[in-house]
Amino acid sequence: MFMTKNIDATAAKNDRKTPAVPARDLKQFLYSRLTETHLFCEVGRIIASELQPAELIQKVIAIIRNTVGFDEASVYIVKKDLSGLIPIYFSNPSLQDKLSGEMYFDNGAPGFIAARGDPLLIDKAELFDGFLHHPDEERKQGSYIGIPLQNADTVIGIMGFSRTMPVSFRVEELDLLRMLSYTIAAGIEKAELFSKTLEFARRDELTGMFNYRVLMEKLQEEVARQVRTGRDFSFIMIDIDNFKRVNDRYGHLEGSRVIAQIGALLRDELRSTSTDTCFRYGGEEFSIVLGETAFDRALQVAERLRGAIEEYPFSLKSAHPSEVLTVSLGVSSMRPGENKTVTQLIHESDVAMYRSKTTGKNRVTGYDPSLTMPSGQPDDGKRYA
Repeated sequence: MFMTKNIDATAAKNDRKTPAVPARDLKQFLYSRLTETHLFCEVGRIIASELQPAELIQKVIAIIRNTVGFDEASVYIVKKDLSGLIPIYFSNPSLQDKLSGEMYFDNGAPGFIAARGDPLLIDKAELFDGFLHHPDEERKQGSYIGIPLQNADTVIGIMGFSRTMPVSFRVEELDLLRMLSYTIAAGIEKAELFSKTLEFARRDELTGMFNYRVLMEKLQEEVARQVRTGRDFSFIMIDIDNFKRVNDRYGHLEGSRVIAQIGALLRDELRSTSTDTCFRYGGEEFSIVLGETAFDRALQVAERLRGAIEEYPFSLKSAHPSEVLTVSLGVSSMRPGENKTVTQLIHESDVAMYRSKTTGKNRVTGYDPSLTMPSGQPDDGKRYA
């Protein structure tokens, strides 16, 4: 049978009550309490030192295994919009490829717990109408404990443990895990907050794109990859044409709206490949790193982006049909055997982009050694934005 634990543990202990500890077993009793204290201390230490949610869960589950013992475990996180559960941990190796999926509430034991917010103790798994850890698991026999991870009245996750033997979990073990769950929930929230803060520091607030600092990291990674693989990669600089006029005529709020819309458009256009990454370079300038992409292919991508931006129905164009919004682009590449630095690569795209500006705007220019920075523009490969 199975039962939920939304009542005081003493009610359930009537059927499985632990007898008073005889004097001769006092040593064993104290050892058990010390083990539980050690469990809380170790979990607290992990939470204090670990800043990534997935790594935190892995270490905490390993500590729980040493104290409580189980044959299989799983952990789910509740989606922020409360629409379902996302798995972040399976101890079963055959379920590792399922970590990218999600499920709805009321689906299996994890969904049952998430929907009700109460612990679940299943003595005989074969009598439970649903799965224990994942829909793709084989039908199991044994027993199961599932605990909601809660902060105040909000369920943020579910952790579940099973054993192959039926009626093998004691109510005391459920109580221990329930007490521990609040500490684990606080640790997960702390780690998620750190991850969000770190992510905010790496993204541009207006567009949600990666910022200049991340761009430099990415370019260094691509240089290292190019050395290992011998494959080209390319870099595109993009600048909004006549952007000062937009700000002067319609105000900086409208200018910010244009930047945000171009950022979203660039992300959508490049979403089909994980090797292409968009960045906001600064001001009205954007950049794109095209991993494992040769120069000619990069020119084609740049031209496609130019056309997409020219045809895009910006809100500014809707309000002012005569207004034109275009961009100028410059393309450069890193080829095998070239002793080129990241700064030089950026400078080449810069030079090519400014050539697009001076030859009519709304066009793509690929870098050629014969090109030079137009008069009046910085010629040191640096940007100030």
